[in-house]
Amino acid sequence: MLPLSQQDAKAALVADLKARIAGPSAEFAEADGRFVPLGVEPIDGALPGGGLKAGVLHEVGAEDYRDMGAATGFLAALAARFAESGSSPVLWCQSVQPPFDIGALYGPGLAAFGLDPARLVLALPGSATDCLWAMEEALRSGAFAAVIGEVDGHAAALDLTATRRLQLAAEEKGTPAFLFTGHGGGAASAAVTRWRIAALPGRIVPGTEKFGGLASASCWRAVLARVRGGVPGAWNVAWHAGGKGFALADTIVPVVRETPSMAAEECVVAFRQSA
Repeated sequence: MLPLSQQDAKAALVADLKARIAGPSAEFAEADGRFVPLGVEPIDGALPGGGLKAGVLHEVGAEDYRDMGAATGFLAALAARFAESGSSPVLWCQSVQPPFDIGALYGPGLAAFGLDPARLVLALPGSATDCLWAMEEALRSGAFAAVIGEVDGHAAALDLTATRRLQLAAEEKGTPAFLFTGHGGGAASAAVTRWRIAALPGRIVPGTEKFGGLASASCWRAVLARVRGGVPGAWNVAWHAGGKGFALADTIVPVVRETPSMAAEECVVAFRQSA
């Protein structure tokens, strides 16, 4: 049996770990905390600290399989917000297993959302376990502006323990971690925010109406299903490639199509390409 002093020390350590993993919103008041606003007041107001927090785990998923490309673009835009303030690269661990059989990442599509392909380091782990390991090691290295990993939300390796490890690794160096879990939900997660993304029809970029309107403002239905210390919500958001920022899509003129039945995906920038 451990001496009383060692028992107290062990109990204090366990209590500290529990507080860091699932603690109250007070964790967002840390002096060294860094928050990156998305530039949309209603969304930033729903997030603790007025933006996405660095040094924590964020989870992004698609509402449906057809929304996987849109979710990829939204994820790239979030990562770009963290990368734009420095010169460190972004690590993207790309899954080669279903349900991510939607082609390789497409550089020009990512660049349109501010994620420079020249600063993107790609890893191709062979399994969910390998992907989680690569993410954790990259986060602990402190060498990246952001770390992204694609793991099926229903994979056996992706459980609460695995996401807690990612959360602690992200805290260690203050590096944001993004977990792309595909579509259809998934298991319990220690992620601080959980996003569900669906594609919406494109919008006309403001200022181009006199030219007939340029439909290059890609749009999403972004659902913030969970946010620790904040307020969940749902918004229609758009990305302006020229301004490199988000905006509420409801304030932008919708694209008028001669064929209203055209699928929303046809108005979304391509982020994947077939081999």
